[in-house]
Amino acid sequence: QSENNQTLSEKMAALQEMVEWFESDDFDIELAIDHYKEAEKLADEINEDLKNLRNEVTVLKKKFA
Repeated sequence: QSENNQTLSEKMAALQEMVEWFESDDFDIELAIDHYKEAEKLADEINEDLKNLRNEVTVLKKKFA
C-alpha cells in the first residue's frame, strides 16, 4: 500500500476513472496536464506495488519449493 493507504485495487479503479475522464465529454484541455500528471503518478505507484507483490510471490515460491 502507498502513503495514502489505497489498496492496489483502489488505485487501479482510480486510474480507470482518470482514463475514462480523458475519453469523456467532461474532458477539458486546460485540466488535462494536471490530470495526466496525477494519472502518471498513480500508474507509477501501481507499478511499484506490482513489483513488490512479484517479489513477495518469488520469496514464497522459494520457501515452498
